[in-house]
Amino acid sequence: MAPRTSVTAPDYKNIPHSHCLPSSHRQVTRLFSKLSRQSLISLALQWLQKKNRDFCLPFLAGDADSEAEDYDAMYAPAGSHDELIEYYKALADRKGGRREVMDRILEGDWRNGISMFQLATAEIQHLLDHPSNLRWTAKRLARTPSIKYLEADMEVTDESEHLPRFQAQTFLANLAKELTPLMKAHYLLTKIKNPPITLLRVYVHDSPYSTEASLAVDSASVDGAKAVFFIFPHGTPHVWHSLATNLGQVVGDESRHLRDVVIQAIPKAFSKPSNRFQLVSTTFSARSLSALLNYRGPGKTNASGGGYSIFADTSFSQNAFDFITTRKPDGIEKAAPDHTNPLTVGNPAAGRAKRVLDDNETPEVKRRKDVAQGRFGSSARPDDGAGLERFEVRIDDPFPTTPSQAQHDGQSMDVDDIHQPSRQGRRGRRSLLDRSEAEQEEADEGDDWTPDVRLTFQGSHVFAGIRKLLEEGVIDGEKMPGWMTGEAGVTTGAIKNGRIRTKKGIPSV
Repeated sequence: MAPRTSVTAPDYKNIPHSHCLPSSHRQVTRLFSKLSRQSLISLALQWLQKKNRDFCLPFLAGDADSEAEDYDAMYAPAGSHDELIEYYKALADRKGGRREVMDRILEGDWRNGISMFQLATAEIQHLLDHPSNLRWTAKRLARTPSIKYLEADMEVTDESEHLPRFQAQTFLANLAKELTPLMKAHYLLTKIKNPPITLLRVYVHDSPYSTEASLAVDSASVDGAKAVFFIFPHGTPHVWHSLATNLGQVVGDESRHLRDVVIQAIPKAFSKPSNRFQLVSTTFSARSLSALLNYRGPGKTNASGGGYSIFADTSFSQNAFDFITTRKPDGIEKAAPDHTNPLTVGNPAAGRAKRVLDDNETPEVKRRKDVAQGRFGSSARPDDGAGLERFEVRIDDPFPTTPSQAQHDGQSMDVDDIHQPSRQGRRGRRSLLDRSEAEQEEADEGDDWTPDVRLTFQGSHVFAGIRKLLEEGVIDGEKMPGWMTGEAGVTTGAIKNGRIRTKKGIPSV
Protein backbone atom coordinates (compact mmCIF):
# COMPACT_ATOMS: atom_id res chain seq x y z
CA MET A 1 0.00 0.00 0.00
CA ALA A 2 1.30 3.44 -0.90
CA PRO A 3 2.05 5.74 2.02
CA ARG A 4 -0.65 8.20 2.89
CA THR A 5 0.35 11.76 2.03
CA SER A 6 -0.51 14.59 4.41
CA VAL A 7 -2.91 17.18 3.08
CA THR A 8 -2.75 20.79 4.21
CA ALA A 9 -6.09 22.54 4.11
CA PRO A 10 -6.83 26.23 4.60
CA ASP A 11 -7.76 27.16 8.14
CA TYR A 12 -9.42 30.05 9.94
CA LYS A 13 -6.78 30.71 12.56
CA ASN A 14 -4.55 33.68 13.21
CA ILE A 15 -0.79 33.41 13.31
CA PRO A 16 0.18 32.87 16.97
CA HIS A 17 3.10 34.50 18.79
CA SER A 18 4.98 31.19 19.06
CA HIS A 19 5.28 30.48 15.33
CA CYS A 20 8.93 30.78 14.28
CA LEU A 21 10.85 31.85 11.22
CA PRO A 22 14.26 30.30 10.53
CA SER A 23 17.14 32.32 11.93
CA SER A 24 18.62 32.48 8.44
CA HIS A 25 15.43 33.86 6.90
CA ARG A 26 16.06 36.91 4.75
CA GLN A 27 13.49 39.03 6.56
CA VAL A 28 15.02 38.16 9.96
CA THR A 29 18.62 38.91 9.00
CA ARG A 30 17.64 42.13 7.21
CA LEU A 31 15.75 43.44 10.24
CA PHE A 32 18.34 42.47 12.86
CA SER A 33 21.14 44.01 10.82
CA LYS A 34 19.43 47.41 11.16
CA LEU A 35 19.31 47.37 14.97
CA SER A 36 22.03 48.84 17.14
CA ARG A 37 24.00 46.89 19.74
CA GLN A 38 22.09 48.42 22.65
CA SER A 39 18.72 47.71 20.99
CA LEU A 40 19.63 44.06 20.41
CA ILE A 41 20.66 43.61 24.04
CA SER A 42 17.49 45.28 25.35
CA LEU A 43 15.38 43.07 23.09
CA ALA A 44 17.13 39.91 24.34
CA LEU A 45 16.50 40.93 27.95
CA GLN A 46 12.87 41.65 27.10
CA TRP A 47 12.44 38.20 25.52
CA LEU A 48 13.91 36.50 28.59
CA GLN A 49 11.34 37.99 30.97
CA LYS A 50 8.97 35.50 32.55
CA LYS A 51 5.88 36.89 30.85
CA ASN A 52 7.47 36.48 27.39
CA ARG A 53 9.27 33.14 27.78
CA ASP A 54 6.44 31.12 26.28
CA PHE A 55 6.76 33.06 23.00
CA CYS A 56 10.57 33.44 22.97
CA LEU A 57 11.98 30.01 23.84
CA PRO A 58 15.80 30.08 23.72
CA PHE A 59 18.02 27.12 23.00
CA LEU A 60 19.21 25.78 26.35
CA ALA A 61 21.54 22.95 27.31
CA GLY A 62 18.62 20.74 28.35
CA ASP A 63 17.13 21.01 24.84
CA ALA A 64 20.28 19.78 23.09
CA ASP A 65 20.60 16.25 21.73
CA SER A 66 23.90 14.82 22.96
CA GLU A 67 24.30 12.63 19.89
CA ALA A 68 23.35 15.12 17.21
CA GLU A 69 24.47 18.41 18.76
CA ASP A 70 28.07 19.51 18.51
CA TYR A 71 29.13 21.10 21.78
CA ASP A 72 32.31 22.37 20.16
CA ALA A 73 30.25 24.96 18.28
CA MET A 74 31.00 28.65 18.54
CA TYR A 75 28.20 29.32 21.05
CA ALA A 76 27.59 26.73 23.73
CA PRO A 77 24.00 26.62 25.00
CA ALA A 78 23.27 28.22 28.35
CA GLY A 79 21.95 26.23 31.28
CA SER A 80 18.96 28.43 32.23
CA HIS A 81 17.17 31.69 31.54
CA ASP A 82 18.83 33.38 34.51
CA GLU A 83 22.25 32.53 33.10
CA LEU A 84 21.31 34.16 29.79
CA ILE A 85 20.04 37.27 31.59
CA GLU A 86 23.34 37.68 33.40
CA TYR A 87 25.25 37.15 30.16
CA TYR A 88 23.37 39.88 28.28
CA LYS A 89 23.68 42.26 31.23
CA ALA A 90 27.43 41.69 31.10
CA LEU A 91 27.36 42.45 27.37
CA ALA A 92 25.60 45.74 28.07
CA ASP A 93 28.25 46.76 30.63
CA ARG A 94 31.22 46.32 28.30
CA LYS A 95 32.03 47.66 24.87
CA GLY A 96 31.77 45.64 21.72
CA GLY A 97 30.38 45.45 18.23
CA ARG A 98 26.85 44.99 17.02
CA ARG A 99 27.76 41.92 14.99
CA GLU A 100 28.82 40.09 18.14
CA VAL A 101 25.38 40.39 19.72
CA MET A 102 23.54 39.63 16.48
CA ASP A 103 25.50 36.41 15.90
CA ARG A 104 24.97 35.36 19.51
CA ILE A 105 21.19 35.74 19.10
CA LEU A 106 20.73 34.18 15.66
CA GLU A 107 23.41 31.49 15.76
CA GLY A 108 23.48 30.79 19.47
CA ASP A 109 20.62 31.37 21.89
CA TRP A 110 17.81 31.42 19.30
CA ARG A 111 19.32 29.19 16.66
CA ASN A 112 16.09 27.20 16.37
CA GLY A 113 14.19 30.21 15.02
CA ILE A 114 12.83 33.68 15.73
CA SER A 115 9.19 33.72 16.79
CA MET A 116 6.61 36.11 15.40
CA PHE A 117 6.52 37.89 18.76
CA GLN A 118 10.28 38.45 18.59
CA LEU A 119 10.04 39.67 15.01
CA ALA A 120 7.28 42.12 15.93
CA THR A 121 9.11 43.53 18.95
CA ALA A 122 12.30 43.91 16.91
CA GLU A 123 10.46 45.84 14.21
CA ILE A 124 8.80 48.09 16.80
CA GLN A 125 12.21 48.72 18.39
CA HIS A 126 13.60 49.75 15.01
CA LEU A 127 10.65 52.11 14.57
CA LEU A 128 11.30 53.77 17.93
CA ASP A 129 15.02 54.05 17.17
CA HIS A 130 14.26 55.74 13.83
CA PRO A 131 10.99 57.69 14.31
CA SER A 132 11.35 59.47 10.96
CA ASN A 133 11.87 56.34 8.86
CA LEU A 134 8.25 55.83 7.77
CA ARG A 135 5.64 58.14 6.31
CA TRP A 136 2.52 58.35 8.45
CA THR A 137 -0.97 59.38 7.41
CA ALA A 138 -3.38 60.74 10.02
CA LYS A 139 -7.07 59.87 10.03
CA ARG A 140 -9.77 60.77 12.51
CA LEU A 141 -12.12 58.28 14.14
CA ALA A 142 -15.63 59.73 13.95
CA ARG A 143 -19.10 58.43 14.53
CA THR A 144 -21.02 57.55 11.39
CA PRO A 145 -23.88 60.06 11.02
CA SER A 146 -27.38 58.65 10.99
CA ILE A 147 -30.93 59.95 11.36
CA LYS A 148 -31.34 58.19 14.70
CA TYR A 149 -28.07 59.65 15.96
CA LEU A 150 -29.08 63.19 14.96
CA GLU A 151 -32.49 62.92 16.63
CA ALA A 152 -31.10 61.51 19.88
CA ASP A 153 -28.13 63.84 20.24
CA MET A 154 -29.21 67.11 18.66
CA GLU A 155 -27.83 69.22 21.51
CA VAL A 156 -24.48 67.41 21.70
CA THR A 157 -21.82 68.83 19.41
CA ASP A 158 -18.65 67.27 20.84
CA GLU A 159 -17.99 64.03 18.97
CA SER A 160 -15.18 63.09 21.37
CA GLU A 161 -17.82 62.19 23.96
CA HIS A 162 -18.97 59.38 21.67
CA LEU A 163 -15.55 57.87 20.98
CA PRO A 164 -15.31 54.17 21.88
CA ARG A 165 -13.33 52.96 24.84
CA PHE A 166 -10.13 51.20 23.87
CA GLN A 167 -10.23 47.68 25.31
CA ALA A 168 -7.30 45.71 23.89
CA GLN A 169 -8.64 42.14 23.97
CA THR A 170 -12.07 43.04 22.59
CA PHE A 171 -10.61 45.26 19.89
CA LEU A 172 -8.14 42.61 18.69
CA ALA A 173 -10.84 39.93 18.71
CA ASN A 174 -13.14 42.10 16.58
CA LEU A 175 -10.29 43.02 14.22
CA ALA A 176 -9.30 39.39 13.74
CA LYS A 177 -12.95 38.52 13.08
CA GLU A 178 -13.01 41.00 10.22
CA LEU A 179 -9.68 40.00 8.65
CA THR A 180 -9.46 36.23 9.17
CA PRO A 181 -11.76 35.32 6.21
CA LEU A 182 -9.59 37.47 3.92
CA MET A 183 -6.01 36.89 5.09
CA LYS A 184 -3.83 35.41 7.78
CA ALA A 185 -2.30 37.96 10.12
CA HIS A 186 -0.28 38.31 13.31
CA TYR A 187 -1.29 41.02 15.79
CA LEU A 188 0.72 42.76 18.47
CA LEU A 189 -0.69 45.64 20.50
CA THR A 190 1.65 47.41 22.89
CA LYS A 191 1.56 50.59 24.96
CA ILE A 192 4.55 52.93 24.83
CA LYS A 193 5.24 55.53 27.49
CA ASN A 194 7.50 57.86 25.52
CA PRO A 195 5.95 59.03 23.30
CA PRO A 196 2.52 58.41 24.90
CA ILE A 197 1.02 56.19 22.22
CA THR A 198 -0.52 52.77 21.74
CA LEU A 199 0.99 50.94 18.79
CA LEU A 200 -0.62 48.14 16.80
CA ARG A 201 1.41 46.03 14.37
CA VAL A 202 -0.45 43.81 11.92
CA TYR A 203 1.74 41.36 10.02
CA VAL A 204 -0.22 40.58 6.86
CA HIS A 205 0.46 37.10 5.46
CA ASP A 206 -1.18 36.67 2.08
CA SER A 207 -1.72 32.92 2.31
CA PRO A 208 -4.62 30.60 3.15
CA TYR A 209 -2.38 28.77 5.63
CA SER A 210 -1.18 29.89 9.05
CA THR A 211 1.47 27.20 9.53
CA GLU A 212 5.18 27.68 10.16
CA ALA A 213 5.96 26.06 6.82
CA SER A 214 4.02 28.73 4.92
CA LEU A 215 5.72 31.49 6.92
CA ALA A 216 9.19 30.08 6.28
CA VAL A 217 8.84 30.33 2.50
CA ASP A 218 11.42 32.95 1.53
CA SER A 219 9.80 34.60 -1.47
CA ALA A 220 11.63 37.20 -3.54
CA SER A 221 8.39 39.08 -4.23
CA VAL A 222 7.89 42.43 -2.50
CA ASP A 223 4.19 41.64 -2.09
CA GLY A 224 4.56 38.41 -0.12
CA ALA A 225 3.98 39.73 3.39
CA LYS A 226 3.91 43.21 4.87
CA ALA A 227 3.58 44.80 8.29
CA VAL A 228 1.15 47.65 8.79
CA PHE A 229 1.56 49.96 11.79
CA PHE A 230 -1.27 51.80 13.52
CA ILE A 231 -0.68 54.37 16.25
CA PHE A 232 -3.39 55.53 18.64
CA PRO A 233 -2.16 58.67 20.47
CA HIS A 234 -3.56 58.95 23.97
CA GLY A 235 -6.41 61.39 24.45
CA THR A 236 -7.15 62.04 20.76
CA PRO A 237 -9.60 60.66 18.18
CA HIS A 238 -6.83 60.35 15.56
CA VAL A 239 -5.35 57.17 14.14
CA TRP A 240 -2.02 57.13 12.27
CA HIS A 241 -1.15 54.36 9.86
CA SER A 242 1.90 53.46 7.82
CA LEU A 243 3.10 50.56 5.71
CA ALA A 244 6.44 49.23 6.93
CA THR A 245 8.85 49.46 4.01
CA ASN A 246 12.55 49.91 3.50
CA LEU A 247 13.92 53.24 2.34
CA GLY A 248 13.52 53.44 -1.42
CA GLN A 249 11.59 50.17 -1.66
CA VAL A 250 8.84 50.04 -4.26
CA VAL A 251 5.51 48.87 -2.86
CA GLY A 252 3.29 46.91 -5.20
CA ASP A 253 -0.43 47.28 -5.72
CA GLU A 254 -1.13 44.03 -3.87
CA SER A 255 0.53 45.28 -0.69
CA ARG A 256 -1.38 48.55 -0.88
CA HIS A 257 -4.62 46.64 -1.31
CA LEU A 258 -3.92 44.49 1.76
CA ARG A 259 -3.10 47.64 3.74
CA ASP A 260 -6.39 49.25 2.67
CA VAL A 261 -8.28 46.14 3.78
CA VAL A 262 -6.76 46.44 7.27
CA ILE A 263 -7.54 50.17 7.40
CA GLN A 264 -11.18 49.51 6.55
CA ALA A 265 -11.38 46.90 9.33
CA ILE A 266 -10.13 49.27 12.07
CA PRO A 267 -13.38 51.29 12.51
CA LYS A 268 -15.44 48.09 12.22
CA ALA A 269 -13.52 46.65 15.18
CA PHE A 270 -14.57 49.67 17.24
CA SER A 271 -18.20 49.65 16.10
CA LYS A 272 -21.26 48.16 17.74
CA PRO A 273 -24.68 47.40 16.25
CA SER A 274 -26.07 50.74 17.46
CA ASN A 275 -22.84 52.70 17.41
CA ARG A 276 -20.92 52.77 14.12
CA PHE A 277 -17.61 54.53 13.47
CA GLN A 278 -15.61 55.51 10.42
CA LEU A 279 -12.13 56.82 9.61
CA VAL A 280 -12.17 60.18 7.83
CA SER A 281 -9.19 61.80 6.18
CA THR A 282 -7.46 64.82 7.71
CA THR A 283 -5.27 65.57 4.64
CA PHE A 284 -2.19 65.37 6.84
CA SER A 285 0.86 63.16 6.47
CA ALA A 286 4.39 63.40 7.86
CA ARG A 287 7.45 61.33 8.61
CA SER A 288 8.28 62.59 12.09
CA LEU A 289 6.33 61.14 15.02
CA SER A 290 6.97 64.35 16.98
CA ALA A 291 5.39 66.36 14.17
CA LEU A 292 2.34 64.10 14.26
CA LEU A 293 2.04 64.60 18.01
CA ASN A 294 2.33 68.34 17.47
CA TYR A 295 -0.33 68.59 14.75
CA ARG A 296 -2.58 65.63 15.64
CA GLY A 297 -1.81 65.04 19.30
CA PRO A 298 -3.62 65.65 22.59
CA GLY A 299 -2.03 69.08 23.19
CA LYS A 300 -3.15 72.55 22.22
CA THR A 301 -0.80 72.82 19.27
CA ASN A 302 -3.00 70.74 16.97
CA ALA A 303 -5.46 73.66 16.72
CA SER A 304 -3.00 76.54 17.14
CA GLY A 305 -0.85 76.76 14.05
CA GLY A 306 1.08 79.70 12.73
CA GLY A 307 0.47 82.93 14.61
CA TYR A 308 -2.19 81.27 16.75
CA SER A 309 0.53 79.21 18.44
CA ILE A 310 0.82 81.96 21.06
CA PHE A 311 -2.42 80.73 22.61
CA ALA A 312 -0.84 77.30 23.19
CA ASP A 313 2.05 78.89 25.08
CA THR A 314 1.92 78.59 28.85
CA SER A 315 3.07 82.18 29.27
CA PHE A 316 -0.35 83.46 28.20
CA SER A 317 -3.62 83.36 30.09
CA GLN A 318 -6.30 80.80 29.39
CA ASN A 319 -8.60 83.42 27.88
CA ALA A 320 -7.96 83.79 24.15
CA PHE A 321 -9.20 87.41 24.26
CA ASP A 322 -6.73 88.32 26.98
CA PHE A 323 -3.39 87.54 25.38
CA ILE A 324 -1.17 89.77 27.52
CA THR A 325 2.29 88.29 27.69
CA THR A 326 4.08 88.04 31.02
CA ARG A 327 7.53 87.63 29.55
CA LYS A 328 9.76 90.24 27.94
CA PRO A 329 9.83 90.30 24.16
CA ASP A 330 12.98 89.26 22.37
CA GLY A 331 15.67 91.92 22.35
CA ILE A 332 14.21 93.94 25.24
CA GLU A 333 16.11 94.04 28.49
CA LYS A 334 15.68 96.14 31.59
CA ALA A 335 18.75 98.29 32.19
CA ALA A 336 19.71 99.23 35.75
CA PRO A 337 20.14 102.97 36.44
CA ASP A 338 23.70 104.24 36.38
CA HIS A 339 24.16 106.31 39.54
CA THR A 340 27.60 107.46 38.37
CA ASN A 341 26.04 109.25 35.42
CA PRO A 342 24.61 112.63 36.45
CA LEU A 343 22.10 112.48 33.60
CA THR A 344 20.36 109.47 35.14
CA VAL A 345 20.22 110.78 38.71
CA GLY A 346 16.68 111.83 39.50
CA ASN A 347 15.47 110.88 36.04
CA PRO A 348 12.28 108.79 36.33
CA ALA A 349 12.82 107.35 32.87
CA ALA A 350 16.12 105.84 33.94
CA GLY A 351 16.00 102.08 34.32
CA ARG A 352 13.15 101.56 31.88
CA ALA A 353 13.26 98.81 29.27
CA LYS A 354 15.59 99.61 26.43
CA ARG A 355 15.61 97.98 23.03
CA VAL A 356 18.99 96.38 22.44
CA LEU A 357 19.98 95.87 18.82
CA ASP A 358 22.80 93.71 17.61
CA ASP A 359 25.74 95.36 15.93
CA ASN A 360 24.83 93.81 12.59
CA GLU A 361 21.06 94.17 13.02
CA THR A 362 19.49 97.14 11.34
CA PRO A 363 16.03 98.49 12.16
CA GLU A 364 14.75 96.95 8.91
CA VAL A 365 16.00 93.49 9.92
CA LYS A 366 14.47 93.91 13.36
CA ARG A 367 11.15 94.85 11.80
CA ARG A 368 11.16 91.77 9.60
CA LYS A 369 11.80 89.58 12.64
CA ASP A 370 8.92 91.25 14.46
CA VAL A 371 6.65 90.57 11.48
CA ALA A 372 7.80 86.92 11.44
CA GLN A 373 7.08 86.69 15.17
CA GLY A 374 3.57 88.00 14.59
CA ARG A 375 2.84 85.72 11.64
CA PHE A 376 4.37 82.50 13.01
CA GLY A 377 4.31 83.02 16.77
CA SER A 378 6.29 80.35 18.58
CA SER A 379 5.98 77.84 15.74
CA ALA A 380 8.19 77.10 12.71
CA ARG A 381 11.43 76.94 14.65
CA PRO A 382 14.26 74.83 13.16
CA ASP A 383 14.70 72.89 16.42
CA ASP A 384 11.07 72.51 17.50
CA GLY A 385 10.88 68.86 16.41
CA ALA A 386 7.70 69.44 14.39
CA GLY A 387 9.16 69.68 10.92
CA LEU A 388 7.06 68.81 7.88
CA GLU A 389 8.94 67.58 4.83
CA ARG A 390 6.31 68.29 2.18
CA PHE A 391 3.43 70.74 1.74
CA GLU A 392 1.25 70.78 -1.39
CA VAL A 393 -1.54 73.14 -2.40
CA ARG A 394 -3.70 73.77 -5.45
CA ILE A 395 -4.83 77.31 -6.36
CA ASP A 396 -8.52 77.39 -7.30
CA ASP A 397 -8.81 81.14 -7.81
CA PRO A 398 -9.73 82.28 -11.34
CA PHE A 399 -7.06 83.86 -13.50
CA PRO A 400 -7.12 87.66 -13.04
CA THR A 401 -7.99 89.58 -16.18
CA THR A 402 -7.79 93.28 -17.02
CA PRO A 403 -9.53 95.24 -19.79
CA SER A 404 -6.24 95.56 -21.65
CA GLN A 405 -5.82 91.79 -21.60
CA ALA A 406 -9.43 91.07 -22.52
CA GLN A 407 -9.35 93.28 -25.60
CA HIS A 408 -6.48 93.11 -28.05
CA ASP A 409 -6.76 94.70 -31.50
CA GLY A 410 -10.52 95.12 -31.04
CA GLN A 411 -11.07 91.44 -30.39
CA SER A 412 -12.15 89.88 -27.10
CA MET A 413 -10.28 86.94 -25.68
CA ASP A 414 -12.27 83.73 -25.57
CA VAL A 415 -11.50 81.59 -22.54
CA ASP A 416 -12.60 78.51 -24.46
CA ASP A 417 -9.55 78.88 -26.68
CA ILE A 418 -7.31 78.25 -23.68
CA HIS A 419 -7.06 74.59 -22.90
CA GLN A 420 -5.54 73.02 -19.87
CA PRO A 421 -2.78 70.46 -20.48
CA SER A 422 -3.99 66.95 -21.05
CA ARG A 423 -3.39 64.36 -18.33
CA GLN A 424 -4.25 61.32 -20.40
CA GLY A 425 -0.61 60.42 -20.86
CA ARG A 426 0.17 60.43 -17.13
CA ARG A 427 0.64 57.20 -15.27
CA GLY A 428 0.59 56.26 -11.61
CA ARG A 429 -1.79 56.86 -8.76
CA ARG A 430 -4.26 59.71 -8.70
CA SER A 431 -2.91 62.73 -6.87
CA LEU A 432 -4.75 64.11 -3.86
CA LEU A 433 -4.60 67.52 -5.54
CA ASP A 434 -6.54 66.40 -8.62
CA ARG A 435 -9.96 67.97 -8.88
CA SER A 436 -12.96 65.76 -8.38
CA GLU A 437 -15.87 65.76 -10.82
CA ALA A 438 -17.86 68.14 -8.61
CA GLU A 439 -14.92 70.53 -8.28
CA GLN A 440 -14.29 70.43 -12.02
CA GLU A 441 -17.94 71.26 -12.72
CA GLU A 442 -17.74 74.14 -10.25
CA ALA A 443 -14.68 75.50 -12.03
CA ASP A 444 -16.33 75.17 -15.46
CA GLU A 445 -19.52 76.96 -14.38
CA GLY A 446 -17.76 80.25 -13.86
CA ASP A 447 -17.10 82.70 -16.66
CA ASP A 448 -13.48 83.16 -15.65
CA TRP A 449 -10.75 80.72 -16.54
CA THR A 450 -9.31 78.74 -13.60
CA PRO A 451 -5.87 77.33 -14.41
CA ASP A 452 -4.46 74.23 -12.76
CA VAL A 453 -1.73 75.77 -10.60
CA ARG A 454 -0.03 73.68 -7.92
CA LEU A 455 2.66 74.59 -5.44
CA THR A 456 4.90 72.11 -3.63
CA PHE A 457 7.18 73.07 -0.74
CA GLN A 458 9.71 70.42 0.17
CA GLY A 459 12.55 70.31 2.68
CA SER A 460 13.57 69.16 6.15
CA HIS A 461 11.28 71.76 7.80
CA VAL A 462 9.07 73.55 5.28
CA PHE A 463 7.53 76.24 7.48
CA ALA A 464 10.79 76.97 9.28
CA GLY A 465 12.29 77.62 5.85
CA ILE A 466 9.45 79.99 4.95
CA ARG A 467 9.97 81.85 8.21
CA LYS A 468 13.68 82.15 7.45
CA LEU A 469 12.90 83.56 4.01
CA LEU A 470 10.59 86.12 5.62
CA GLU A 471 13.29 87.20 8.05
CA GLU A 472 15.79 87.52 5.20
CA GLY A 473 13.43 89.75 3.22
CA VAL A 474 12.76 87.29 0.38
CA ILE A 475 9.05 87.04 1.27
CA ASP A 476 6.86 89.99 2.20
CA GLY A 477 5.50 88.98 5.59
CA GLU A 478 2.66 91.51 5.54
CA LYS A 479 1.25 90.31 2.21
CA MET A 480 1.96 86.61 2.74
CA PRO A 481 -1.23 84.49 2.96
CA GLY A 482 -2.04 82.71 6.19
CA TRP A 483 -1.81 79.19 4.76
CA MET A 484 1.95 79.71 4.22
CA THR A 485 2.42 79.90 8.00
CA GLY A 486 1.02 76.40 8.61
CA GLU A 487 -1.97 77.65 10.59
CA ALA A 488 -4.33 75.32 8.69
CA GLY A 489 -2.55 72.25 10.07
CA VAL A 490 -2.70 70.25 6.82
CA THR A 491 -0.12 69.05 4.31
CA THR A 492 -2.45 68.97 1.29
CA GLY A 493 -5.20 71.44 0.43
CA ALA A 494 -6.91 73.65 -2.14
CA ILE A 495 -6.71 77.45 -1.93
CA LYS A 496 -9.83 79.50 -2.64
CA ASN A 497 -9.91 83.25 -1.98
CA GLY A 498 -6.69 83.02 0.00
CA ARG A 499 -7.88 80.31 2.40
CA ILE A 500 -7.54 76.54 2.45
CA ARG A 501 -10.78 74.72 1.91
CA THR A 502 -11.47 71.03 2.37
CA LYS A 503 -13.75 68.63 0.58
CA LYS A 504 -17.29 68.16 1.77
CA GLY A 505 -17.50 65.72 4.66
CA ILE A 506 -13.74 65.75 5.28
CA PRO A 507 -12.68 67.88 8.24
CA SER A 508 -9.31 69.57 8.18
CA VAL A 509 -8.43 68.61 11.76
